[in-house]
Amino acid sequence: MNYWKIKAIYAGQLTFPKVIVGGGGVDTDLVVDFPFTCFLLRNGRENIMVDTGMKDGYTDRMQVGDCKPKGSTKMLLDGLAEEGLTPKDIDAVIYTHLHYDHCGNGHLFMDVPTYIQKAEYANLMNPYGFQQARADYFEDTKEWVRNLSQLILVDGNIKLSNGLELYLTKGHSLGGQTIVVPTEKGRYVLTGDVPASLCCLFPTLDKMTLMDGRVVNITPIKNQRFLMSAFANDFFASYDSHYLQLSLGEKPEPEYFITSHEPGNIFRKYWG
Repeated sequence: MNYWKIKAIYAGQLTFPKVIVGGGGVDTDLVVDFPFTCFLLRNGRENIMVDTGMKDGYTDRMQVGDCKPKGSTKMLLDGLAEEGLTPKDIDAVIYTHLHYDHCGNGHLFMDVPTYIQKAEYANLMNPYGFQQARADYFEDTKEWVRNLSQLILVDGNIKLSNGLELYLTKGHSLGGQTIVVPTEKGRYVLTGDVPASLCCLFPTLDKMTLMDGRVVNITPIKNQRFLMSAFANDFFASYDSHYLQLSLGEKPEPEYFITSHEPGNIFRKYWG
């Protein structure tokens, strides 16, 4: 078996009070740079992208309260270049979901197998009113997704021949997808945005690593099994997804869980 290695690719960021992403109603004065993270998976035979980050111009169309995101296609390309790669070297793409900050550069990977949950595809094509108001899905995403030459709609949970495992995990979107990556150091779980931050899955954490490697104290919460960020759409589904994710990692410990918006991703950069 060829084990995988995981690289975090910094694709942008949004500066928020930690309480918005971390939930729990605590640490309201702590403002954190939360990254948009894509992931490059390599096993010596294949190069696979998990999500594709922010596209040029997207940051001009999106603002959350007083917070303006940043991100660009160049950031994704620079992350690939660090590994000696270009989009032409990518063999497949897996999307955790199709919100603007996770799929912006899908147009660069139109001719490779692309794995999307069937429920996510349906939600993209027919978003609810509150999703439209919040601009979860951009109209141009519909166009390029329809034109993918090798679109693979996943209906639930599957294991690919290369050892990667895909699981339907609702809560943030109707077709959120979790990816289990077998590495030499164990089974790592890419959670997408369910949860978006480690402290939601592990509420008793008392420290958070920032993008520059600094470690700050955060408030542990011991009387709640999971925390919900402001971006959770379905608390019941999120709870079910969190329990499933905890069962999938090598151990139910923070080391084996990689959330899309965890600041420490950018400092650590590699797993496996």
